[in-house]
Amino acid sequence: MFSEISTEDAKALMRGMVIPPRPDILLALEDAQHSEAPDFAEIARLISADMVLSGAVIKTVNSPFFSLSTRVNSVQQALQLLGLKNLANIVQGLVLRQVLSPASLGDMSEFWDYSSSVAMAAAYLAEAVHGVSSDEAYTLGLFLNCGKPLMALRFPGYTLQHAVDDHCTNKALIFREEQQYRVSHNVVGYLLARAWYLPVASSLAILHLHDGDISERAVQWPHVCALIALAQLAEHIVQRSLHLPEQEGWPQAEVLLRGLLGLSQDELEDLQDSVQQKLNH
Repeated sequence: MFSEISTEDAKALMRGMVIPPRPDILLALEDAQHSEAPDFAEIARLISADMVLSGAVIKTVNSPFFSLSTRVNSVQQALQLLGLKNLANIVQGLVLRQVLSPASLGDMSEFWDYSSSVAMAAAYLAEAVHGVSSDEAYTLGLFLNCGKPLMALRFPGYTLQHAVDDHCTNKALIFREEQQYRVSHNVVGYLLARAWYLPVASSLAILHLHDGDISERAVQWPHVCALIALAQLAEHIVQRSLHLPEQEGWPQAEVLLRGLLGLSQDELEDLQDSVQQKLNH
């Protein structure tokens, strides 16, 4: 089964590490999404009040991935074209980037560009998979590696590199972190996701992302397994677009992941090609 981490165990694992609270703007956006008649003008005003955030929103919305037919020049316009839920996802990712990019860690643009690409790839894949929404997949992709900046802040010498950069598997990287730091980035990412009120299934997917073969748990936990499969495929596609080395044992893992998502080899290859074209645009 997929188990959560108790509050007591979480405190023991963190050992002085601080999980940042969820910013107020995200709470306001969540309240708006639950409202029967959300005030779009007020939502646009709240986002526009932060000039850095609003500028980043407009830049993101105008990126090739969204393929809008007209250029967006304001948050209000972005809200009208994309809708509240899509804009809230974009804002959440940008706020996450702001909160977890302290000056002490230097230039993190490469790390966040990677996270954004994984989020977009996951959202695109979700459109072809039954039972997983693009919104949920996008958010999961954004938070997938969010534990790494917090690890880097807490432990001097910790790097944000991918497992393939260090010529090891993700599972080996997790094991090494546990041995060296007594906690791993997926645990820290899970705790941040929980503190920011991500859905339980998404939080569990972050925690158990690199458990190995999860097919035996698919009957009891189909949604969590589907999210894990989507996330792993999205990361693989992004890493391939960046010409990073392929994970050891990937061909065998891909067969299992395809099975969990109900995709044929041809369907997956077509999806991979489509996502890569968008990422490389």
